[in-house]
Amino acid sequence: MYEFIADQVVGINGLINLSNVVFLVAFSVRDLLKLRILAIVGEGLTLPYYYFQGEKLWPPIFWGVAFMIVNAIRIVAIALERRPVVLNNKEEQLYRVAISSIDKREFLRLVSLARWVDCSPGEIILEKGQHISEAIVVMAGDLEAILSGNSRMALRSGQLIGDVSAYSGLASPVQVVARGPGTLAKWDLQHLREFAASRPELRANLLRIVSMDIAVKLREIASPSLAAEELVPK
Repeated sequence: MYEFIADQVVGINGLINLSNVVFLVAFSVRDLLKLRILAIVGEGLTLPYYYFQGEKLWPPIFWGVAFMIVNAIRIVAIALERRPVVLNNKEEQLYRVAISSIDKREFLRLVSLARWVDCSPGEIILEKGQHISEAIVVMAGDLEAILSGNSRMALRSGQLIGDVSAYSGLASPVQVVARGPGTLAKWDLQHLREFAASRPELRANLLRIVSMDIAVKLREIASPSLAAEELVPK
């Protein structure tokens, strides 16, 4: 009995039993990276067992090495995906003021499609009635949306230019003018639609951002009207 137990713990048989213990632990962990690392260790422990048989068992050795290579590739891919996302100053500002609800890694892919544009005082960013072909976010500067007549609204950092009109393909209902130097982030709408088409979660987040931006602007437009009503004697 002692010899049987010793034979199962040490030597070649001990390796195959140890490998199965490692596989058991691997399938018990929740983290995918740990699972794949343990799977490589377990598979590696089986190779000497197949190699040192009376007749070398090449098929399981070959497939064991193949599984180890596949797991090693996936380990590298997972490690790269889990690296901290590093943003430059402009990207960090854009993320903070406008798109913080999106995962940073997804944001980095999104911002790679953007181009940064500087505007000068008096420059017309968007003409009223103009077809909108770009999604635009105000990064910095003094910009103003002229609604009608004397009705104007200042655009702050992080706000969108175009809103629903841009996504629906409608003409702009306002004129947007730069009152001072400013910086804008722009995306070609066609490229943006194609990018978001296969990413339903990103598309939902973008629509949520647009909806929140519209709500803020409507509140700002309504606030002066409500204040004026309160001043009117009843």
